[in-house]
Amino acid sequence: MKGTILVPFLMQSSIMKKISLITLISIVCITSFSQDSKRFYDEVFDEIDFQHDVVYGKNVTQAGVVQELTMDIYMPKNDTMSNRPLMVMAHGGYFIFGDKDSFSKECKFLAQSGYVAVSINYRLIDIEGDSIMTPKYAVIDAVNDMKAAVRYFTKDASTDNKYKIDSDNIFVGGYSAGAITSLHYAYATTADDVLQMGGTELLKYVKKNGGVDGNSGNDGYPSKIKGVVNIAGSLHSAKLLDKGEPALYSVHGTADITVPYNKGLTGETLVETEGSGLIHKQASKVGIKNLLHTLQDLDHSAFYFCDECPNEMREFIGSVGGY
Repeated sequence: MKGTILVPFLMQSSIMKKISLITLISIVCITSFSQDSKRFYDEVFDEIDFQHDVVYGKNVTQAGVVQELTMDIYMPKNDTMSNRPLMVMAHGGYFIFGDKDSFSKECKFLAQSGYVAVSINYRLIDIEGDSIMTPKYAVIDAVNDMKAAVRYFTKDASTDNKYKIDSDNIFVGGYSAGAITSLHYAYATTADDVLQMGGTELLKYVKKNGGVDGNSGNDGYPSKIKGVVNIAGSLHSAKLLDKGEPALYSVHGTADITVPYNKGLTGETLVETEGSGLIHKQASKVGIKNLLHTLQDLDHSAFYFCDECPNEMREFIGSVGGY
């Protein structure tokens, strides 16, 4: 009798264990599916991994000082995805001051959404004088440094693969001087473009310093990007944009007197540039995927008063990446 009772009990116990295991697997799968379905469009990671002052290259400043180039790296913690999009961001500061710490909030936001997000330091102006060429050299230096940072990750993807980035989905962006850097990275890519920016004198400087790819580090690896985030930035000329070049998301206030929304002098320099209003007209004209968030009557700091802009930025780069 006892055996008769015990057998069904053992069978029931076994069945319950199987049901519990199936339920647990289902919960894990549902959680994983939910996380994956929101990834890149919502903050699905509670914690991030952070690496401070990672050296990605070095180069010489305009004053002849050798500078080690560093960046901070933000990644989703306990992430199992092996092919993650990369965003490399550069701070503002007139090309004379600023630090990578200023983008910590945005980088954490992107890392919690599943991106590998990076904030870089780059060479700044360290000489006195009011030459119109000094700020133009500074743009070239910053672009070259940002390209070295991108190559740091494409090199890793081809070797150690420590950061598990998707080399086909790399984005660059920044605020003010960092946005100017990112825009020229994406759209001033040939010798003819450099001639438009500063004539033969600027072209000579570019050739002396590693050509349009620069020589700030990680030579020989790709620096191709898929899109740009432009926060209050400008270009020497909107006509630098050509068909087939990277996608573009911009935020710009119409009352910006530091970097022109349309056209004007930039900062306290004598350099005239064209801002987001004209850049996006050209982008649409040549068929580049683009989105401009115009903030009426707001100034150079407009992005930081736009509650929806970070989400809109994240959604744009997610869609460009095909996620």
